[in-house]
Amino acid sequence: MNANTNTILCRVCGSIDHTLISSTVSGDPDSAVYRCQNCELVYLFPIMTEEEENAFYVSEFEDYMEGRSGPGWESPEAHFRSYQAEGERRLPLVRPYLSNDDSLLEIGSSTGYFLDDLSGYVSSVVGVEPSMAYRDYALKRGIHTVESLDDLDDSKFDVIAIYYVLEHLRDPVGYLSQLQARLRKGGRILIEVPNVDDVLLSRYDIPNFGPFYWQKVHYHVFSRRTLTDVIIRSGLEVDVFPAQRYDLSNHMVWMMEGRPGGMGRYTDFFSSELESSYSAALNRHWLCDTLFAVATETD
Repeated sequence: MNANTNTILCRVCGSIDHTLISSTVSGDPDSAVYRCQNCELVYLFPIMTEEEENAFYVSEFEDYMEGRSGPGWESPEAHFRSYQAEGERRLPLVRPYLSNDDSLLEIGSSTGYFLDDLSGYVSSVVGVEPSMAYRDYALKRGIHTVESLDDLDDSKFDVIAIYYVLEHLRDPVGYLSQLQARLRKGGRILIEVPNVDDVLLSRYDIPNFGPFYWQKVHYHVFSRRTLTDVIIRSGLEVDVFPAQRYDLSNHMVWMMEGRPGGMGRYTDFFSSELESSYSAALNRHWLCDTLFAVATETD
């Protein structure tokens, strides 16, 4: 791999001043993770060339994700079923920013599991999904899905959802600016990304978590501050909110066994009050695993 330059630099602010965060990146022994000393963005360097990236997402991405997430990632039917809970988790966060007459576009819509949930709260939904298998599955379920933004001509939308996509992009500022041009007046972009201040990474001493967390497809990993900065650089205003996806059982398994896959293991005796209190504490201190942002056009 190469990044078209021999100089380690922040792809957002252009600074060459950096500190090494990790020399271990899952799936890429030639890359490392750095923190920009100017804007504080955490980023991977080097990243795939555009040609390598295109080839990877066409022929390797599903296998790569199945290796990280377990069986069922590749099968569209299994993927749709297994992600129903994730779609339901998102709904309380997004519903305050939706109205019945909104048109909504989701970037990276996968099998359409979230658009399926959203269809009852807005007037129309459209997905952009490069995976042919996932796109075809969504289409068979009656969810309008296209391969790329270019397939939508000059269409504009009231809401654009972009979940766990921004961290994959080589130019997040430029891409958000491109999406802004797709917004109708008063439109919103709803964004979720992993939080680099996740307590499993920033506070708990779990040797196996860092090598799992840093991965070749996440070119940038955001904090509350750097996500805000990137969105503002794209010409939008933003509010950022903390969100916790994974439960206490997942964290217990990471601490005890040093591996993922513990979601729900101890729910038979962890009370809902305990789970809620733990999640609330992480959110309160911004040590949650996820950041949810609502970006709007500046006045």
